[in-house]
Amino acid sequence: MSVKKCKNCGYENDSTMNFCLECGIQLVGNPLSAAKTEILPATGQSVATVVVPKKKSRKYFWIFGGLVSLLILLLLGFIATLYLARRSGQNNASVKTPTPMISPTRKPSPMPRKSADIGSSNASVEPPETEETTAPDPNFTPPAKPTAQGVFNVKADKNWQLSNLDVVPNEKFVLLAVGSVNLEEIEKDVSPEGVADKKYQTRRLFPEFPFGALLMRTRYADGKYSKISAVAAKNSTSIWQNAPDERGRLEFCINDNAPDGNDGEFIVSLAIIE
Repeated sequence: MSVKKCKNCGYENDSTMNFCLECGIQLVGNPLSAAKTEILPATGQSVATVVVPKKKSRKYFWIFGGLVSLLILLLLGFIATLYLARRSGQNNASVKTPTPMISPTRKPSPMPRKSADIGSSNASVEPPETEETTAPDPNFTPPAKPTAQGVFNVKADKNWQLSNLDVVPNEKFVLLAVGSVNLEEIEKDVSPEGVADKKYQTRRLFPEFPFGALLMRTRYADGKYSKISAVAAKNSTSIWQNAPDERGRLEFCINDNAPDGNDGEFIVSLAIIE
């Protein structure tokens, strides 16, 4: 069987074909035409194949971006929390400031009278008497700088207890109290807030504070002292600030006028803010 080979693409066509089946060019030696063979351009159009590269996955980009955004939000939240806490401390410091009484109105430590019997029909707490000595000998030197961090244990069976926590004028500090005490056979596991029940009114050393509450004041080197405050009063912060003339040591006691039968202790910790 004879074939006609295309000179353009080399395809072997049947001898009866006049045009190449592969590229469409007229085959040479076509008996239908004696004219000069003209090679026509190919009618078929070749389409270039475009290879589209696969897009790189953006999975890791989004993960990294999300982590960075989360870290930024956490940092902003932390800064905002510090700012609000600082503003809150500035606003509330005056609420729990152990401001001393202005001299010469400062008084030496009070000596409470004996309380009336609990079973008495007219039982009441009499105002405390003051000591006859108006200027007791100082038992410490006025501190030049405050205690940056310190801890003191307040015994439940003692009256006022002078700590080793030095404070200076305008000092701002945080004071926390933990632990519990047993007030004779009356109350067990009493917190620093004390017991507000009025049936224990006659056992209060200072009637304006709950029975068994942890109390604090600043003792001065001349034996005088600041006003008395409750360390763990309800609905209050633990931030304190001294008055401009308040320099001395913190002094603590349990609000009980008959502490001899008590046991346990409160642990007080102090840390200055600025």
